[in-house]
Amino acid sequence: MTLKSFSVLLLGLGAVLADNAIDVSLFTANNGIAAAQAAAPLWYMASGSCMASAAEDGQGHQTNGVDVPVVICTDHQADGCPQQPNWQGPNTGYYNLPGEPFGNVPTYWKVAHCPSDNSWRVFYGVYFKHDMSHKSDWEWAIVKFTDQGNNKWTRYGLLMETDGSYGVGYWGNIPNTFDGTSDWDSDGNKNRDHPKLFFSKRHHSVHYDPEGRNKNGCSEPDYRANDYQFWSYWNLRRVEDTIDGSWTYGRATNPRNLDICDNRGKDF
Repeated sequence: MTLKSFSVLLLGLGAVLADNAIDVSLFTANNGIAAAQAAAPLWYMASGSCMASAAEDGQGHQTNGVDVPVVICTDHQADGCPQQPNWQGPNTGYYNLPGEPFGNVPTYWKVAHCPSDNSWRVFYGVYFKHDMSHKSDWEWAIVKFTDQGNNKWTRYGLLMETDGSYGVGYWGNIPNTFDGTSDWDSDGNKNRDHPKLFFSKRHHSVHYDPEGRNKNGCSEPDYRANDYQFWSYWNLRRVEDTIDGSWTYGRATNPRNLDICDNRGKDF
């Protein structure tokens, strides 16, 4: 899908107003899908990476990841992963991929109320068949909502999985956010409803900013770019409905078994 055609599709979707508090009923009705839609991130991926896949086929079968016999530093990072669409410049759409069960690669979500700090949280997870060093990879971000009174809740911040460690971004510090239909391709806008998040090239760790160093090789920090994008809104699949808790992903944690109220030692 081209940037132009993606923009046309977006015009058909009603925008969510910036900084719009959401009613508590969005978290409780229909398992919380409306709350998940309200902050659904746009994901960026770098060319040459193992790109995102569905974690299941829609028929109850787990996706089989790809073995990584040796650490992949330069060539072959994309081996066994979905074929990258023809690159058409930054923000090339990542859709309609041969061999994938869905036209839009899923983002898997779940919602929880966290009594310890009286927050509502939404988990957004994406599956990859491998990263640079191991088979199967889950990466994720959690959006925290806080109580503003009168049953209204606003976005407080992000907790991001960074390859076994964790990063925090308070909502007002996220450099690029958007509302939906009219501004998704505009950068530099803060305090809007949907974050723009980057998967790093080799580890797929989640960040809210790009990184131009180390495009090739294994040095840190890991390269991040907006070569390809997909908006999670287009295919949000609920973890509890699609991911079996008994499925194993090697070194990656099954999101069905992940506690999204755990701050992972961060002030969040």
